[in-house]
Amino acid sequence: MHPDIILGKCIEGIGDDSFKLTDDERHRPFAWRKPKFTKNKGNYSGWPKEKTTYPLWNAADFRRDQGGFKFIFEDVSYLRFRMGHTGFHFHNFFDTTQQLRNKYRTYGHPVPLADNMTISEIHPDLDLFVDCVLNRNATSNKHKTLTTRLEEFEGRIPIAYTIDGYSLARHKEMGQILLEDELGHDKSWHDNPVSPVGKKNSVPLDEKGK
Repeated sequence: MHPDIILGKCIEGIGDDSFKLTDDERHRPFAWRKPKFTKNKGNYSGWPKEKTTYPLWNAADFRRDQGGFKFIFEDVSYLRFRMGHTGFHFHNFFDTTQQLRNKYRTYGHPVPLADNMTISEIHPDLDLFVDCVLNRNATSNKHKTLTTRLEEFEGRIPIAYTIDGYSLARHKEMGQILLEDELGHDKSWHDNPVSPVGKKNSVPLDEKGK
């Protein structure tokens, strides 16, 4: 038997801290382990021999290293290569933009300065999300919306979306949450220094006279 879903914070709380990997032993905080702390790639060569058990897994380890390697894609006509989804990467619910920023600041691909960024700046996914919810032009976004209507999607969709009126109600709720955000929405992903445009427009420190 196994759970079909489990909270990441529950996984992180299991076991003795002395058997957990440090941030330096992972690719970055909250992310998956480096190869020398795995069985397949490094035979635990980085793990002290005197330890009485192998390093405990965190949520990122479970997502990355568990499961099979044979993916069966649903055949759908409106996606590239006709390759539909194999499942859903479920991100946490959020009721405020503060909760959303904290999620991106602390998850497996953390954005350290997320607390001080507009929602669109944080990630290209969020950039498209903001433009979609606020009904703004999204032609300059890294990602694009589909012209296919929800009821025309082929294959499985999240169960909640099958409830009459749910998607429109959630869309309206997201709009209200965004409009109440104190940092506003005058910037986009392209203003983030790590984005291609942001890197191109950034000024080296020596050119600032510092």
